[in-house]
Amino acid sequence: MPHCIIEYASPLAELIDISELVKATHKGAIASGLFESKAIKTRAHSCDHFFVGEDISNLFVHITISIMPGRSDQQKSGLLTCVAEHLAPLTTKVPSLTIELRDINQQHYFKKLV
Repeated sequence: MPHCIIEYASPLAELIDISELVKATHKGAIASGLFESKAIKTRAHSCDHFFVGEDISNLFVHITISIMPGRSDQQKSGLLTCVAEHLAPLTTKVPSLTIELRDINQQHYFKKLV
């Protein structure tokens, strides 16, 4: 845990290296110090059809970070800050960058242990 899910406007792949975006997000989660690095899962999905405001040409990155409950607001803010700082150099050409943090309801989370 956590799951870091990156959604981005597909034309953005022509401007920035998406694999670097994934790495930066992952490293930001590690830098927060809240999780074991082996537990962090980070992935990216492109969005071919989107609007940002009223403009179909605006580009965006939206990251949802889902974590188990129990972290303080200060820890959550620190996580958001760490991820945002790692993304900053890569997202200078991105007009809309948003990061959302969600607490997972533990009763509704299935995890298979091997």
